[in-house]
Amino acid sequence: MPLNEAIVLDVAALVAEAVGLSDAVLANDLDEARFRARLIVAQAGASGYSVVAKAAADLVHLLGSSGSVPMPGYGAGILNLAEALDAIGVSSPSPDDDRPSEMP
Repeated sequence: MPLNEAIVLDVAALVAEAVGLSDAVLANDLDEARFRARLIVAQAGASGYSVVAKAAADLVHLLGSSGSVPMPGYGAGILNLAEALDAIGVSSPSPDDDRPSEMP
C-alpha cells in the first residue's frame, strides 16, 4: 500500500472513531464515548500521532470512569481532539517521513 494511502486510512479511522464518540455524547451514552476515546488513544499512539493520542487521553480523564459524571470541560476536550485531528489533515508528509508533521 502506498504511503499516502496508509496515512489517509489511518486518519480516516481516527476521524470515524471521533465522530462515533461525538455521536455517543450527543446520545448521552457516555460509556460508549469513554470506550471510543480509549480506542483513539490506542490507535493514534500506534500510528504515531502523539498529539491526537494526548488529546484523546486528556478526554478520557475528563470523561471519568464508567458510570461517573464527566468533569467540567469535557466538551472542550472533544473540541481539542477535533483540532488535533484537523491539524493532521492540513499537514503534508515529507518525502523522508512516514507520518505527516504534527502541528502544535
